[in-house]
Order: sequence, then structure tokens, then C-alpha cells
Amino acid sequence: MKRLSGHIILIILLLTTISAFSNKPHIINLYREKYQADNKNWAIGQDERGTMYFGNDIGLLEFDGIEWNLNRIPNSLVVRSVAVLSHKTIFTGSYEEFGRWDRDISGKLVYTSLSDNLDKALFKNDDFWKIWIARDCVYFQSFNSIYIYDYNTVKRIPSEKAFLFLTKVRDEFLVQQMLGSLFRLKGDKLEKIEGSEVFQGTDVRVILPYKEDQYLIGTTSKGIYIYDGESFKEWSPVLSGIMNLKELNCGVVSSKGSYYLGTILDGIYEVDINGRIVDHISSESTLQNNTVLSLYEDNLGNIWAALDRGIAYIQYIENMSCYTDPGGKTGAVYCAVLWDNKLFIGTNQGVFYITTEGLNKPNALSDMKLIDGTQGQVWALKVVDGVLYCCHNKGLKEIHKNLSVTDAFAIGTGVYNLSEAKVRDHDLLVLSTYSSIRIVDKKTNRVFTPGQISEPIINAEFDHLGNIWLEHFNRGVYRCKLDDNFSGFRSFSYYGGNNKDGLPYKLKMFKVGGRIVLLGDNRFYTYDDIENEIVPSSLLNESFSTVHNIRQIIPIRENQFWALTDAAIYKFFYDGYEISILENYNLGMNLSLVNAYENVSILNDITSLICLDNGFLLYNKTQETKRNLYKELSAPYIEFMRTVNIDDRIEYKDLTESAEVSYTFNTVTFGFSSNNAFASNLSFQYMLEDVDKDWSVPQKINSISYARLPEGKYKFMVRTIDNLGNYSEPVSYGFEILSPWYQTIWAYMFYVLMIVGILYITWLLILRRYRNLHLQKIRHRETRRLRVLAGELQQEVEQKSAELLTQTSFIIQKNELILRIKDIVDDFYSKNKINALLPLYHKINSLLNNNMNSEDDWKMFLIKFEEKHTGFFKKMKALYPQLTNNDLRLCACLKLNLETKEIASLMNLSIRAVENSRYRLRKKLNIQPSQNLNEFFLEID
Repeated sequence: MKRLSGHIILIILLLTTISAFSNKPHIINLYREKYQADNKNWAIGQDERGTMYFGNDIGLLEFDGIEWNLNRIPNSLVVRSVAVLSHKTIFTGSYEEFGRWDRDISGKLVYTSLSDNLDKALFKNDDFWKIWIARDCVYFQSFNSIYIYDYNTVKRIPSEKAFLFLTKVRDEFLVQQMLGSLFRLKGDKLEKIEGSEVFQGTDVRVILPYKEDQYLIGTTSKGIYIYDGESFKEWSPVLSGIMNLKELNCGVVSSKGSYYLGTILDGIYEVDINGRIVDHISSESTLQNNTVLSLYEDNLGNIWAALDRGIAYIQYIENMSCYTDPGGKTGAVYCAVLWDNKLFIGTNQGVFYITTEGLNKPNALSDMKLIDGTQGQVWALKVVDGVLYCCHNKGLKEIHKNLSVTDAFAIGTGVYNLSEAKVRDHDLLVLSTYSSIRIVDKKTNRVFTPGQISEPIINAEFDHLGNIWLEHFNRGVYRCKLDDNFSGFRSFSYYGGNNKDGLPYKLKMFKVGGRIVLLGDNRFYTYDDIENEIVPSSLLNESFSTVHNIRQIIPIRENQFWALTDAAIYKFFYDGYEISILENYNLGMNLSLVNAYENVSILNDITSLICLDNGFLLYNKTQETKRNLYKELSAPYIEFMRTVNIDDRIEYKDLTESAEVSYTFNTVTFGFSSNNAFASNLSFQYMLEDVDKDWSVPQKINSISYARLPEGKYKFMVRTIDNLGNYSEPVSYGFEILSPWYQTIWAYMFYVLMIVGILYITWLLILRRYRNLHLQKIRHRETRRLRVLAGELQQEVEQKSAELLTQTSFIIQKNELILRIKDIVDDFYSKNKINALLPLYHKINSLLNNNMNSEDDWKMFLIKFEEKHTGFFKKMKALYPQLTNNDLRLCACLKLNLETKEIASLMNLSIRAVENSRYRLRKKLNIQPSQNLNEFFLEID
């Protein structure tokens, strides 16, 4: 499916058709839809929702009132015929092809061929021109064949001759054999209609119902006939003559009783039930071209035309007739007046006129004539005392019955408006001009120019108190009191226009029962003469609360008014105390008032002329009936729900059940449509609960997207609204955006497990930390204890070392002392050899020798040494079992790092002996000569 917005060009034209003066109640508007390159359109259909379908040169066009879509058949075949079963199913016929379209969940039409499995030789080089839906089957007709599709199988109706067009009238199917008789199709059988030989040699293009049980049969060259079931007779010789020249091609009977006949050469003719031509719609007026290929009446009674170039649409508005100038000859219409059996139209190009009889003719505006001397901008036309005045940008002009034009009075500036007033027994004309106002005394023709306000005034009105109110061209209003001689203002007050009084900048005014009512920014205000201030009009504001963009209020007659918006008009009653809306009209998207100068001219008590930018509407109604302002519109339809993820993958949801949308697809688009959105000029309002605070502004769209919706439940609502403020009941659809994977129940379970795991690990770490702290405390305490103990041990070792040193020193000193004593004794004895002293000498030597070799000293020395160097002797004996006790004693002395002299003294040996012992010890210990013996023992623990 391809979107055609930007390719299809919407051109809106209005067709002059029926004049209010001829008591024809309808206005006809003509619309054109043209596809790029001016494609042909062959057939038209409509479903129950008002969606239109068009068989086009390049495919099946679909229009929901907002947007055009092109659905292409494989090979981009032309679509010759269309039949609509429902919004879900459409049938089309093409070149050597026919099939069905079914709407899928996305709202798009998907094509399925019904002819692929048939013998295409039977319809080779043939198009299927007609499709008709019966109660239980569908007929597809080409020139050579008719096929019946029973929604399961397709079979062919055999025939010896070719067919022209199969036509459905009421519940019957009629078809002409090519240039031959008519046949009635019943099931799969063809029955010839007796007497139809009259159509030999011509084509029967149109068969329509006529009255209750008759048929209207139109041909291309033999006119139009009435068939009553028994015989054929010509309907209208005049009409037949015209149709024979224009080549009748198609037709449709409208629900309003008119017949629309489409021709190949001259557009569309509207014909009444008696065969009289009511209107002619052709390229001379508004059609793109004159070749009409198909006509169709939609479910609102409006007519669609498939043309050789584009699509035309004819719409009706009740109580209105339309006169437009597609060529722009007359320009924008600002005012009008009926005078001297003529209708005078004031435009931005001058004053045009036409007789009232001329309004009854087709294309009436083409007969409009410009009055010479009025060229330029015309603001108002007024008839005063039988005189026609023209308020012109070149002053006030008088148009005479012979259509000559003269200047009225000496105004000297452009005139916007003219009104009558009676002030202090003076009959006055009040002129609103480009510079203040001018007051003309009708009796003396004297012109007065009040001088205090020299500004453009577009309107002037007197109120019940004698105040004159002046409406500025672009901003606020003045309330003034005239001097007695009308030459100036005794006093004046100004309202609006940035006057810091809280009123809108620009104000319009109109008069109700002698009182002035102001309008600005869609709000109404009145003058409170007791409080001398402008106050809101609660009654008017409440009554028009749902009406937007009110531009102008136009008095019709006493207590009746027109209210004009940009796209609608309201007729209402208001007497200052009560208000009621009498009528309302939606002008649609295709009629345009003159922007900023909206106006309705009151022609008489029952006829009003609505001014348009390229023509006018004539309103004509003899009987006043109150219409309900608020009409309920049909609810819209939600066509599809589409979700998209960040990778632009698309998913569509089934609208028959609430949707659960994955969080990754949280961009949501809704498509919607409404019944007859185009014909009713509908817009849409939407709201997503908990996202939108209020309904959106009305928009002519058929889809809306919400991007990146958070998780949660939502309800989408949509409703239709028209230009009159009516709106439908909302349609809603609930859906849920699911939580992202990281917020699902499984994710939460994982989170709980993960948190428990983290807490457990944290607890273990804390426990380990406290355990380590505890161990550290224990270690610290133990270290302190060990330090104390080590200190004590160190002290003990030092004490032992001291004791060992003391013991060693004591033995050495003792031995040295004994040796010294012995030397003294020996020296004494050698010098004094007295025999008597000999025993003493021997006794002393024995005693000294005994003390020199005291085992007790060695035991004490060894005990002290072992206390300091525990296990030393055991280790040495284990390592060197050949060591003797004397060797061990020498090892202990060397361990203590004693000198040879000290060792000799300690062991009571000579130094020579000690040296020899050291040498022998080296041998036993296998110590190298270069190694110090003392250091060797110091390294042994």
C-alpha cells in the first residue's frame, strides 16, 4: 500500500446549480480529486464506514476522508471495476484478472487473485468491467464472460455472444448482448427480455430503477426508454436528442429523486423524474473534463463521479443554493442587495448584477454584468428610500435604475458602511468612512463631519440612550455623544485596543433590542449603563461556549441573527433575555467566507446571501424550525494498533482483545477512521489516559503515535468532532506495556537471590574481617606476650651468657691465679730449698694442681654453656662422632670465641698444646685451612 498524500491534489470547486428563488432546496458543491498525471478513474464503491474506493489506472484508490492510499495489483494493472462487500472485503476487476482484497490486522488491504486458476484463454486481452454482489455470490463480468464466485469456487456462465455491461436494478441483473437484446440473469441462466430487440445496433449503457417497478434504459444513440415489464417506450424526446449527441455513458438515481446521467462528451446532466434537465455540470463550469466514466451515490446522498481525469464529488447542503465563479470573474463577494428585480453583488472588483430570472439558469454567474463606474472595492450596498447606495473605496455612490452611477453627496473619502438613524426629529444617514464618520441630514442633504475622531470607522450604531457607537476598522470601539448640531462629540469613551481595560484588542459590535453587544476573541460583552462599564454577556457566552472562532454577528430581522465562524454559520434568536439556536450549517472544508470580512447580506425576510471568496450561497427558508445544535456523531473506528522497537521492527496487535506489548516495542501507533469523515468535514480528537491531560485539539489526521511509553496499563480514546462543535462518543482501547525484562518476576527473583548471595558473601567477608581482627588481636596479644617472654628469655640468655662469661672468667682467673701462686711457690722453693718446707711445698703443689684440674669447674662450665647453647654438644657429636671429650671442650671454647691463651688457661694447657689440639680438631672437622675455626663454630646453632 502506498500513501498518496502529496501526490493527490485536492481541488475544491463549487457548482452553481439551484437557486433559492426557484424553490430548489439544495446546494451542490463539486470537489475534484486528481492523482498525479491526471489518471483515469473507472469505478467507485463505498463501504459501511463511508470509506470510498476508486478503480484507477494504477490501482485501487482508498479514501477514508482524511488520507488517500494506493493499493497496487500485481503488475500494476488498471482497476476497471469495484464492488464493496464490507470494510474488510473489496472485489476488483482488471485486465485479464479479477480478485478480492481482504483487510489484515494492520488495516491494509491484501490482494488475492480469483482468476489465477482459471483458463485465461477464455478472457484473453479482456477487461472485467462490472462486479455485482448478490445475496450469496459475486458476479464478475467482462465483454466475453460472466463468472460466478460463491466465496469458495469460481465458475463461468457460458454464452455464445459477447456482453456489454451487466447491471443490477433492485434485485435483478440485466445485461445486453453486444449490440443486441437485453437478458435477465437468474443464477447462472440468461433469459431474453421480450421486445428488447429495439436496442439492436446500439449500446445500452444505463439501466436504472424508475418509479416503483419500471426501468429507465439509456442508450448511446437511440435515446432513453421506459420499460414497464411489457413494452419499451421513449422517455423524453428532448432529453433523448441531447443524450444521443453527448454519448450517454453512465447514470445513477439519487435518493432525492433526481437522475444523474454521465456522458462521454459533455459532463453530467441532472434530470428530474419527468425527464426535464435540472442542471448541467461540465468543464465549462467546474469539471476537470467532460468524460464521465462512472457515477455513484454515497450513503449520505451525495454524488461521486469517476472522470477521465480525476474524481468529482457533488455535495448537498439543506436550504442552500450555491453560485460560484470558478474563473474568478466577479471576485470575492462582500455584500448584496435585491433591488428593481435584480440581484446586485458588491465585490472587490466592483458591482455586478443579474436578474432574478437569470439566477434560475445553469452557470448563472457567467451572466453577471459589471456596472460601469463601480470598479474597485465595494464594501456595502444599501437601499434607502428606494435609492441604491454603494459604499465604495472611492466614496458613496448612487446606482440609478438605468444602471448609471453618480457620486452621492460630497464625502471625500472611502465609505465602509451606511445606516439610518432618527435623532432629535432628524432623519439621518450615518456613513462609516475611512476617516471617522459622516452624518447626512436626509432632508437638507447637508453633510456633518464630527472632528474629534479622525480614524477609520467600519460601523456605527445608535443605542437606546442616544449614544453612537463607532467600530474601529482594526481595533476597539468608541462610545460617543453627538453635539446638538452634529458637528462634533460632546464626549466619548474608548474600549479595547490595548486600552488596559481587560477587553480584547479588536471588537465587533451589533445591536439587540436597542442595546449594543460587543464581540471579541470569541467572547460577548454588553454595556452596563448603570455601572458605566463593559461586562461579559453570560447568556451569549454560555450559549456559544462550544462554538469557536466566531468572526461576525449579522442581524437578520428583529431578534434574529447570523453568527459566522470560519467554516460554519448559525442562525439564532436573541432578545436580550432568551437565546436559542435555530439552525446551523457546516460549510465544509470546501467553501470559504471572505477572510476577516465575513458577511451575510439580508435580501428579504426569508432569503439571505452568504458571501464567499468566489461566489455566494443563497439561503431560502419559509418556515422557521429550531434545529438541535448538538447532534450526536457516529463513533469512530480504531483501525489498527502498531508497535515499533528501536530497530524499526513492526508488530500489529489484534484489536479484538487487549494487547500486551513488549517493553522493547513501546512506541505505539493507532490508526482510526470515521463514517463519512470527508462529507461531514470531521476532525479527530484523541487522548491517552495518564499521558495526555485533556483531549487534543481537533485535527484532520487518521493516526497518532506515542513514542517510548513507560511500563503500565493505558487506555487510548478517540472521538470525532465537526465544525459545529458536535462530537461523538469516544471509542477506547486498553493495552498494557509490559515491564522490561529487568523488571519481571523472574528478574526480581534473581535480584532477591543475588541480594541474598551478596548479603551472604558480605556477611562472610564481615565475619572473616572480624575473625581476622580477632586473630590480629590474639596475634598482637600473643606477640606482646612473646615479646615479653622473648625479653625474659633474652634476659635469661643474657644472664646465662653473663653467668657463662662469669664462670669462664672465674675459672680462667682462678687458674691464672693458681698458676701465679704456683710460680711464686716454685720460685720461693727454688731460692730457699729448705727441707723442712718440702712437704709443705708438695702439699701446696698438690693442692694447686688439684684446683687446676677441678672437674667441678668443668661441670659447672659445661652446665652454663649448655644452658646458653642447648644441644650444641649433641649436635656436634651427631655430626662428628670421632670427637673426644677434650675435643668437645675445645669446641665449646671456640664457640665462645675464646682466644688461644684463654683456652690454654681454661683447660690448664700450654699454648702449644692448645695449638696442636686446634690443628687436630681441624682435621677431624675437615675444615679448610682458609676458614677461620672460630667463625665455623659461631655459625653452628
